[in-house]
Amino acid sequence: MAPAGNEPYRPLRADIDPWSAGATLDTAQELFAILDVIDGNGSLRRALTDPSRAAEDRAGLVHRLFDDRAGRSAVEITAHLVRQRAAHERQLGDGIETTAVTMAAVAAENRGGAPALESLVDELIEFKALVEHSEQIQGAFADSRAGAAAKARLASRLAPRASAEGALLMQRAVSEPRGALPGRLLERFTQVVAERQQRWIARVVTSRPLSEEQLGKLRAGLNRLYERDLKLAVEVDPALIGGLRVQVGKEIIDGSVTHRLGQLQQRIAA
Repeated sequence: MAPAGNEPYRPLRADIDPWSAGATLDTAQELFAILDVIDGNGSLRRALTDPSRAAEDRAGLVHRLFDDRAGRSAVEITAHLVRQRAAHERQLGDGIETTAVTMAAVAAENRGGAPALESLVDELIEFKALVEHSEQIQGAFADSRAGAAAKARLASRLAPRASAEGALLMQRAVSEPRGALPGRLLERFTQVVAERQQRWIARVVTSRPLSEEQLGKLRAGLNRLYERDLKLAVEVDPALIGGLRVQVGKEIIDGSVTHRLGQLQQRIAA
């Protein structure tokens, strides 16, 4: 649980682009394994989040501990995270967990593109519904007498046709929930995967309807720019006055007249 305070709680975040090309599920699995070690060692957690230690010192500790125990990508990502200043120990663990889920999504993406990501989201949603609609299943996953391995096996039996990425995330959510309810954790995992999925959707807002020819040219241009086959979601908003605005993931390309007028007003007011 995040501590109370005025600042909004956010896990540490890693830009995984340097490690995403050719990434496989191994990196996600190794990040989860590193997380288990850190979660299980209070002294290590404190050392990796100690603000009095230099960022490179914290990163060096990660390399000394894990270079011989995990793959290069997982270790470098963890070192990248510990270089950031954490407000408290939980923030680091949540950051590693979120990045591990993202890398599982990247593995699905590398395997099957947008359809694989969409299927992964669906798998997680369906499994969450299965768990939350059965008190018996919830009881099995909450049973403190059952070990993590037993809970992971139960998840596999409940979703025998899940993809490798889906199976990993389902098993992780029920066997190592880190103090959260499995359903809540599955929801968070789904949100992380869905965020990755947004990279394959171009949300276009235009001042007037576009012809099929214009849509085709726009799609082709965006596909060349982003080097992937994007799905267009088009909305007409006359308030733009003219031009269009495109959002792919978190990146926005704004060529609308309204935006340019706003920029002009800012320059005049400066």
